[in-house]
Amino acid sequence: YRSQLMSACSLYDKCRTSAAAEQQEVQAKVQVAETSRKSQHVAASHIECHLAVLIASPEQQRALLAECSSLLVSTSHLNMTYHAVPAGSGCDASPVATFPCHELWLQKQYEDEGWYKDAPVDTCTPCDTTTTTTTT
Repeated sequence: YRSQLMSACSLYDKCRTSAAAEQQEVQAKVQVAETSRKSQHVAASHIECHLAVLIASPEQQRALLAECSSLLVSTSHLNMTYHAVPAGSGCDASPVATFPCHELWLQKQYEDEGWYKDAPVDTCTPCDTTTTTTTT
């Protein structure tokens, strides 16, 4: 159980790290595209304004050109929202934090007991941690 839980926690951490890096990469590309789209929108608005000057009557052209020169184009409708990487749920490995032959496990199971001084145990031999896969 310990081996499988630790493996699952490791896999979770790798997957989360990879997804967070991918999110940051995508956001960087979207920010470049957003800036580009805003520039294109401002340029197109100015072009439309200048085209209106060209097709206007001679009497209106001077006033329309002045308007084009002072034209402020809003790009707020092109603003993107960039979310931070959400907090992970983590992987709780605390149920297997101590295990046979681990220092804290030995202390809790043996060394802290009142009888330990009178009957110390032999060297602890850890369990085999190799995993066996069975298919059905």
